[in-house]
Amino acid sequence: MQVDIAVDAQADGESDDRSLTSLYRWLGRDPEVVRHAQVSLVPRQAQPGDMGDAFEVINAVVANAIALGGLVVACATWRGSRSAAPPVRIERDGVTITVEDGSPESVHRIVAALARGEQDGDEADGDGRDGDGQDGDEEAGDEGAGRDRQRS
Repeated sequence: MQVDIAVDAQADGESDDRSLTSLYRWLGRDPEVVRHAQVSLVPRQAQPGDMGDAFEVINAVVANAIALGGLVVACATWRGSRSAAPPVRIERDGVTITVEDGSPESVHRIVAALARGEQDGDEADGDGRDGDGQDGDEEAGDEGAGRDRQRS
């Protein structure tokens, strides 16, 4: 499964591009992420007057929900290492989750929200319901998990 990871600008003025690059380097040094995911920076469309490279998102391809969980934990750990923790947003198929902490409960809720519709690596029936026939539109999480749920 493919997910996009974005970092919002920090309150202390550090650009979202610098934060995104920092997170990318962090993920590249995490043994679990390196072992189970392919991670790359996606360049932003160059605008007239831009100097240097700018990046839009980190693109990550993971094989399963376990690998996705490791990626979420790595993002939460990176946030925890920062003095001013910027919001980290992970998006998959129009569902956007904001990583706020790395608690096991939060990681479980984030992975469940992003992996919804997949069972053993196969796509769901395509009817918008998860494997047990339940409508897959419930809220992704509560305190400490992701709250931004958007559909494109």
